[in-house]
Amino acid sequence: MKRHEVDPVTVEVVTSGLAAGAREMGITMRQTSSSTIFNEGNDYSCGIFNDRTELVSHGEFLPIHLGSLPYSVNYAIDEVGVDQFRPGDSIILNDPFRGGSHLPDVTLVTPIFYRDRLIGWGANRAHHLDVGGTVPGSFYAQARENYQEGLRIPPVKIIKEGDLDEEIMQMILANVRLPGNMRSDLLSQVSANLTARRRLIELVERYGLETVERCMAIEMDNSERRIRSVIAGWPDGDYSAEDSMDNDGITDVPRTVRVTVKVRGDGVVVDFTGTDPQVEGPLNSVLGYTASGVYMTIQAATDPTIPPNGGCYRPVEIVAPKGTIVNPHFPAACTGGNEIVSVIHNAVYRALGEIPRDIANPVRLMAADQGSSNNLFLSGFGEDGERFVLYEYPEGGWGGAEGRDGQSAIYSIVGNTWNLPVEAIEMKYPLRIDRYELRQDSGGPGKWRGGLSIRRDYRLLAPSGELSVLGNRVRVPPYGLFGGHHGAPARYRLDPDTPDERLAAPEFGAKKSMVALRQDQVVGQETAGGGGYGDPLDRDPSAVVRDLEYGYVSLTSAFEHYGVVVDEDGQLDEEATLARRDRMRAGRR
Repeated sequence: MKRHEVDPVTVEVVTSGLAAGAREMGITMRQTSSSTIFNEGNDYSCGIFNDRTELVSHGEFLPIHLGSLPYSVNYAIDEVGVDQFRPGDSIILNDPFRGGSHLPDVTLVTPIFYRDRLIGWGANRAHHLDVGGTVPGSFYAQARENYQEGLRIPPVKIIKEGDLDEEIMQMILANVRLPGNMRSDLLSQVSANLTARRRLIELVERYGLETVERCMAIEMDNSERRIRSVIAGWPDGDYSAEDSMDNDGITDVPRTVRVTVKVRGDGVVVDFTGTDPQVEGPLNSVLGYTASGVYMTIQAATDPTIPPNGGCYRPVEIVAPKGTIVNPHFPAACTGGNEIVSVIHNAVYRALGEIPRDIANPVRLMAADQGSSNNLFLSGFGEDGERFVLYEYPEGGWGGAEGRDGQSAIYSIVGNTWNLPVEAIEMKYPLRIDRYELRQDSGGPGKWRGGLSIRRDYRLLAPSGELSVLGNRVRVPPYGLFGGHHGAPARYRLDPDTPDERLAAPEFGAKKSMVALRQDQVVGQETAGGGGYGDPLDRDPSAVVRDLEYGYVSLTSAFEHYGVVVDEDGQLDEEATLARRDRMRAGRR
C-alpha cells in the first residue's frame, strides 16, 4: 500500500488511537503504583515506538523525559541485541550514560510482537523515591561521581518471556531504602508497557499492519513538515545567549550554559560550544537530558499544537561538546541534571529571543520560568520505626509573554507533574503542612508580569529526620525579557519567621545533604518566580491595581516598579500615576 492510499480519516483515527494508548499507559501506572511520586505527582512518561525505534506517540507527560527516552530505547536494544528479544520480554535500565537521565529515573522497554513479527516497542520512564546511594532519595548534593548517587542498572531483562526474573528484582531491592515501594512501582511500569502492547495489537488487528505503519509514518512526516514550515519563516542567522546555575554544590561559583541557535533554511543547529566544562558536583546533564531540553523548547517556540513525535526532532541538530556540563564524561555525578536542563531550555529561549519579532512566523517566547525542579527531600523514621522518604519538587512561576502574564504556581516547562496534595502528604508521612501559598511580589515586574511562585512550610512530626535539597535560582534569578525584571529568587530556610531562623544551605544556597532536623521543626521552601516581559512602566495601570487587590503585588512594588499610585481607598490615581511614570522614565535617560 502506498502512502497516498491511506485516507486522512484513517490516519487520524489510527494516530489518535496510538495517542490514547500512550495516555492509558500513564493511567495504568498511576492506578497500580504505591508511591506518591507516581500516583499523585505523575513523575513519569510513556511512549509507543515503531519497529525502527522512532517515537510515534506519547502522552502529555514530562518533556524532560521524552526527548531522552528514545536514547535509552536504542541503547537497550543495541546492547541486548534485537535478535535476542522474545514476546513477553522487558528490559530495565537507569544508567544516565546509556541514554538515561539520572539514576532515580528507571526505564522499562518492551518489544511488541504480532504473529511472531516485531512491530514496535512500548517504553516508559519513571522517577523512583529512592535508588540507594549516599542519601535517602538518592539526590546527594555533594556527590563527585555517579557511583555515589545510587544503584546503576545496565540494560538487562527483568521479564523473560512473561516471567519476572526474581534474582534481578531481589538484587535491585536489596540496594534501595524503600524496597516495598520499589517493587510495586516497577511492576506498575511493566503493566504500563503491557497496555501499550495491547493497544497497538488491537489497532493492527483492526486496520492491518501495513496501514498502521503507514499512518505512523504519515503522522511523523506531518509533524516534521509543520515544524520546518515555522522555522523556514525565521531569518537565517546565528542567535546566541547564555544562562547560569548558582553553583555545583562543591564550589560556590556560577556555571554557565552558552548556546548559539543557528537557523539555516527550515532547520536549526543548537550549538553549545563555549559552555562551561563538566563540574565536580552533581550538576551535569547527560546528552539525552540535554536533547530533551532542546527539543521541548524548539517545539514550544514553533507551534505547540503540532503532534509530538520523532518527526519533530528531525529538523533539529544538537552540538554538545564532550566534557562539558551538557555532555559530561563518565563517571560524572549527574543526579542534578534536571537542574541543568532548566538552565538549558531557558538559555535556548533567550537565544531565540534574539530573532526579530516582526516576521511572518514569530517565535513563541516567554521570559525565564522558575528554572529549577526545586528538589527537596524529608526523610527519617516514624513512631512505628518505618522509614519514610518524601520527595517534593514544588511549582514556581512561568515567565511573562507577549499578551499574557506568566502562569503562577506551575511547574517548569521541563515537567508536567502535579503537586502533591497537602492531604496526601499528611496522611502518608509524619509531616504537617503549616503554610502553602503564593509569594507576593515573586513574579518579575513587566508589561506582562511574571508568574508567582509558592511558599510551602513543612513541620516534622517524627522524632527526628533529615533534610536534603538540590535546587537552583537562589543566586541567579530567572531573567526577564525586553525590559522585564527578573523573578524573585528561591530560598530554603529552617524555622522561618522565628528568632531561630537560618538558611538551610548557607554555603550553596540550595544544595545541602542530610541536615539534621528535630521533632516539631519547620522547613520552609520558597520557589523562584517567573521573569517579567516588557517594560513594567508600560503595564496597564488597572492590571496593577487588580494585582494589588488579589495580593499578587505589594503597594511598594506597585509604586517603585510599576509607577502606579493609588489613593487611600485603593483606587487608581491616574494623574499621579502618569506623573510618577514620566519622572521614572526621565530618570532612566
